[in-house]
Amino acid sequence: MLRTIRAKFLGVAAFFVVWLVVATGFSVIQSLGINGDLEAVSRYVTPVKDALSDVRARQLEQISLIDRYMRVVENDGSSAPLLNGIEIEIDAKQTQIEQAFRKSFTFAALGRAQAAGHFEEGVLLDLDVRMREFADVSAQFSLGVERLLSRVNDGDILDAQRQENIVRTLHRNIVLDLRNEILLLEKYSADTVESVSKREDFLIQAEFIMMLAAVIIGVSLAYYLAHAVVVAVRQTTNALNSIQSGKLDTKLEFSSKGDFARLADAFNRMTRELRVRFRMRERFGKYVDPKVVNNLIAQETALESSEKRVMTVSVVNLTGFDWLAEHTPPEKLVDFLNDYLTAMTEPIASQSGIIDNFVGDRVIGFWGPPFCGENAHARHACQAALEQVARFNALKTKYADLIGDYGLDIRVGIATGEVVVGSIGTDKSRAYTVVGDCVNYANRLEKANRVYGTRILASHETANMAAGEIEMRDLDHVVLLGTEKVVFLYEVLASGGQLSDDRRDWRTKYETAMAHYRQGEFDQARPLYEKVLEFDDSDFAAQLMMNRMERLERREQDREWNGTWVVRDPYDRRDVES
Repeated sequence: MLRTIRAKFLGVAAFFVVWLVVATGFSVIQSLGINGDLEAVSRYVTPVKDALSDVRARQLEQISLIDRYMRVVENDGSSAPLLNGIEIEIDAKQTQIEQAFRKSFTFAALGRAQAAGHFEEGVLLDLDVRMREFADVSAQFSLGVERLLSRVNDGDILDAQRQENIVRTLHRNIVLDLRNEILLLEKYSADTVESVSKREDFLIQAEFIMMLAAVIIGVSLAYYLAHAVVVAVRQTTNALNSIQSGKLDTKLEFSSKGDFARLADAFNRMTRELRVRFRMRERFGKYVDPKVVNNLIAQETALESSEKRVMTVSVVNLTGFDWLAEHTPPEKLVDFLNDYLTAMTEPIASQSGIIDNFVGDRVIGFWGPPFCGENAHARHACQAALEQVARFNALKTKYADLIGDYGLDIRVGIATGEVVVGSIGTDKSRAYTVVGDCVNYANRLEKANRVYGTRILASHETANMAAGEIEMRDLDHVVLLGTEKVVFLYEVLASGGQLSDDRRDWRTKYETAMAHYRQGEFDQARPLYEKVLEFDDSDFAAQLMMNRMERLERREQDREWNGTWVVRDPYDRRDVES
């Protein structure tokens, strides 16, 4: 039994090939028979009939010439001048008769040799023999004519008249026999044409019946195969729609074996695997960022390798957590920590970021392809940090009785740079994470918030990539301890276009003051810093700059002032944390 779809279609094709061969063979055999009959008639029988007709006509012409010849002899005698001309014409007709007989005999002999099946029975049986007999009788007639002419030339008119009677008798017999033979051949030709016409009609009907049968059988087989395929496709489509709607326990079953059975087996294996992956996604997603889980499932081999990419890293730290942990009952601490981590992680996820890991109360996230756009990860990180600050403010209100006035707050450091990202770890324990100087830089920026009294600090690369979309303040330029690298610090203030006019004026005064400060124009910078503090007396960065100018004026820097502060003590609030 044919099992596969290909075998079924090949079987149908083989059936039609055999059918075509049989139909073609039948048509060829019938056509060959028809062509043989027509060829026998056209190439042999008709030429023989035409030759005999020619003989008969020449015989009639010759006997007419003999009759004229004898009338001249009877009227003018055997020495009449017309006799020689008539004798020549009689001889010419005899030659034509002999040629026509040879022609008929030749076609009859060729017919027996080339179309023996038609010349072995019926009218055509021994046709060549009869043509030879006609030729012999014609030879006797020719001999009688010669004797008649000889008697006339000898002057024996009476004997010539007796010979004329003999010739006329032979002529009548020859003409009668030729007429009968011609009629038989004509009848044979007519019967053959009628038979051929009937066979052609039969062949046309047979071909039509075979074509109609082929159409009926072909349509039936096509309907059977198409119906089977359509039913299978419909069942498969319904099963896929059920899977799409979440019914992962859907099964696909076919009663037949072969391709459809293998399709059902593959589909059922797929659903089992989907159920396993769904459970893995459901359980594993509680501990790992869902986007990582999705990519792990979608492109597992890609996440097994690591690569270098430019990405943005964010580090969020809760200040005062150690005190809170010591003075808070465990159950209340767990509730607060769960709400805190939720408030810190949801903005990362909503801004297309990846939650890297938790280190105590620290939350580390990162942004970059393929989870967000090539040039959008810095903006996403800054917007997530602003939302984290807003959520923490709401959290402080919710847990006011627990936190009290102990100064709990969050600090966020954001850095953009090249990192190694991928599945990193041992054979038994791996994590999808980022490593590199950029991660360390984000940690330093998070700590530097304590020095400047800020909540969100971003690197120069982050500020450049998010320019125009995030409102920032050019906070400071410093040289880290033990290096010559100048670090540009930016405070993240708000989303693009969200600063009030007063805050914009405050930022402008601060950045103008920083420009004078970096040029060593302390007298011009100090009034501007004072105006900044008048607007916001909690702006510790402005106060820090004024303290630095006093120290610079006392020559506490060991080198010539070039606009960047050199960090000496990373734990002194006067310096930037390294």
